[in-house]
Amino acid sequence: MMGKKVIIIGGGVAGLSAGIYAQMNGFDSIILEQDSRVGGLCTAWYRKGYRFDYSIQWLVGTRYGTFNDLYKETHLLTEDVEVIDPKYHTLTHLKNGKDFLIYTDIGEWQEYLIANAPEDEKSIRRMCRHMDWSKGLEPFDVPPPLRTPFHYLRALHRNFWSLITLLRFKNMSCSEYFRKLHFKSAWIQEGLVNNYKNDAYSVIALLLMLSWYTKKNAGYPIGGSLGVAQRLEKRYLSLGGKILAQHKVKEILVQNDQAVGVLLEDGERMMSDYVVSAADGHTTLYQMLHGKYFTPKMEKAYKNWTPFSSIVQISMGVDALLKTDYPVQVTLYKRQFGKTGISHSYRMINYGYDPSIVPEGKSAIVIRFESPYEVWNGMTPEEYAAEKEMIAAFGREVVEHYYPNSSDKIEVLDVATPLTTVRYTGVWKGSCQGFLPTRENISKQLEMTIPKLKNFYMAGQWLFPGGGIPPSMQSGKWAIQLICKNEKKKFVCYTK
Repeated sequence: MMGKKVIIIGGGVAGLSAGIYAQMNGFDSIILEQDSRVGGLCTAWYRKGYRFDYSIQWLVGTRYGTFNDLYKETHLLTEDVEVIDPKYHTLTHLKNGKDFLIYTDIGEWQEYLIANAPEDEKSIRRMCRHMDWSKGLEPFDVPPPLRTPFHYLRALHRNFWSLITLLRFKNMSCSEYFRKLHFKSAWIQEGLVNNYKNDAYSVIALLLMLSWYTKKNAGYPIGGSLGVAQRLEKRYLSLGGKILAQHKVKEILVQNDQAVGVLLEDGERMMSDYVVSAADGHTTLYQMLHGKYFTPKMEKAYKNWTPFSSIVQISMGVDALLKTDYPVQVTLYKRQFGKTGISHSYRMINYGYDPSIVPEGKSAIVIRFESPYEVWNGMTPEEYAAEKEMIAAFGREVVEHYYPNSSDKIEVLDVATPLTTVRYTGVWKGSCQGFLPTRENISKQLEMTIPKLKNFYMAGQWLFPGGGIPPSMQSGKWAIQLICKNEKKKFVCYTK
């Protein structure tokens, strides 16, 4: 016998997580997804036998901790899923011809930096010490309304030095942090300082990233994004959940300031006891709720916080085995196409390390660069086609430059733009990771509930600056924990 009905809007990782925990706790849940399949931004697509990934390069929590518990409960990670811990984070190609490596191990990286820039040894050791102090940080396992003094005391005990580091640098940008380290080496200036030159981006995000890597707790699960989405879907369905694909929600139905169901684009009404929106945050608040329900913090965030830039992805399938020791390479580069261009750099990823998504003896190459949604929005069909053609030609140039005599072996070339992202996911401005983590918002989180709207819960990456899969999935779990509290029932979860 199932309990009260929960409608979950959006079949991305947050929605799937919410569905899994709803089923575990005896609710009758249903996921409504606008696309033909679940996964949202955690996705990949096939072209002529090649699979091109759109999301995962690394995943926090692959070895231990709160996120790891979440992955095991939802079956994102099982005993059958191999996790790769790379040796390098990125190789950056500099204009002066000397490349710059970022290791995933802080100790190795420190030795490498000192060997190449001995004049900056003191600053290098200081920076790596800050990263090392950050590596103990663990997120809470319950949402803010359910936290007790015990939760905060336990966090202080477990994460003392990490919290001290967070408090010390939470209001500092990468640019400001590097300026205060006073690096003398032109090589470090170009490879590190200029590469992360952003007066808004919080240095905490960078410190945490490398600290997670060095603890071997930020690996890559074989199968990538599509594998993750498929395992979550399988887990949800095995628990008795229901998914309705190609069911787009137009409006959240409200009666007497209480969410009671949804209205679909085709006019069908679906009623429920609870509504969890794991869809795009802006669409939820401004369209599905018609801008009538906000908390002051939500309204301020959507007016003042900056979303991550949307991206262009060039995906190429090459009939050759293109080997490299550095799967992720960044090139500092500026290029104008027609109406769009590359303003800072592009990232090239060789997916040869994942044999499950690349045909044997062949290669899947992906190139990504930031490209503002506003530039693409409003293009005529002719302008759009011409822009994609120029970008495709650029992709061929890049592959030929780094892998000579390979461009004529390209069997498939696909260009996905910010408009592609919006068309399939509906995400605001094509932003793939929600709000940019800045020194103003890095320690903040948007509310999951709106006091004036009962039985409604928000989930997804727009609640957490920095976004990503781990907090998105955690918010899905938190939403059900809050519903259980409202129902006065004990929350349960299990891995079996």
